[in-house]
Amino acid sequence: MALKAEIPFNQILTVVKTLSPSQKEQLKAVLSEPKSISKKQSDLTKLLLSGPVFSKKQIDVIKQNRKSINQWRTKK
Repeated sequence: MALKAEIPFNQILTVVKTLSPSQKEQLKAVLSEPKSISKKQSDLTKLLLSGPVFSKKQIDVIKQNRKSINQWRTKK
């Protein structure tokens, strides 16, 4: 579970300044780690990016169908 708190930047800076040199190094190491993407999110991204896409011709057909439907609806 993640906990989010609204802490002013100045307060964070004050706390960081009071850390010992070894704690500062530890903090620096944690902050410089690349964010890991969860496997679930990565799989979803991969699935979406490898999914089917419309061709230009299919998009044109869809646009034409929408135009025809809109014309039909306004003829009443």
